[in-house]
Amino acid sequence: MWSSNKDQPDSVSEIYRPKEYAETEIMKNETGWDRLRIMYSFESGLSPELQFVQNAIGCGAVMGGTFGGVNLARQAKANFIRSNQANAFISEVDATRQLYDKMLLEMYRGAWRFGWRTALFCGIYVATAVSGSVFRNKFGIAEHAFAGALCGTVFKANMGLKGTVAGCILGSALGSLCGMSIYISTKMTGVTLAEFRYWHHDYWMKEYNEKKRKHQAVLAQLKTECDGPTKDSAK
Repeated sequence: MWSSNKDQPDSVSEIYRPKEYAETEIMKNETGWDRLRIMYSFESGLSPELQFVQNAIGCGAVMGGTFGGVNLARQAKANFIRSNQANAFISEVDATRQLYDKMLLEMYRGAWRFGWRTALFCGIYVATAVSGSVFRNKFGIAEHAFAGALCGTVFKANMGLKGTVAGCILGSALGSLCGMSIYISTKMTGVTLAEFRYWHHDYWMKEYNEKKRKHQAVLAQLKTECDGPTKDSAK
């Protein structure tokens, strides 16, 4: 998107920095659905919002896989020692090898079991929260509460109606806490979603090029008006 070097401004000082990003001419006429279409458009690859979701999924997979692998490997070690106290091994090396094999197998199982679940949880939560923020064009708490409720409902659906309702309520409460912390931090730093989209979606470049085009059109018109009387007087 707007990757050509010839369209880049000559210096950073030429960039117009608006006071209210959401009120710029290029953004104020956008609807929530327009912003969502831009977010889920793959014409120029992943949008900045989807890149954030992708990073959240990756971080969730790594964190969940690490936790699950280490936890099950530790349990496998304890179970192996407890269940083989009365067994006789050929040698200490053989016992150590069997222990490591058991721990490695359980580590892989735990990493897979927890990794994909955590990645899915993070993907659903972040995608829902970001989509809500983009649609509303602001950081808030409601989208995080809804995202938490959705995740709680999905992951507790196998526990029946009571488990689903409990998961929904608990997820909504935890999501609200997360949304509140993000809302407070953005208020303290002064960062707005409109500002984020203005710079990361290259709205500044579109606005700069539009202003430059209008400026050049005005200059061309003035030049034409000035050249007209000169030619008439020469005749």
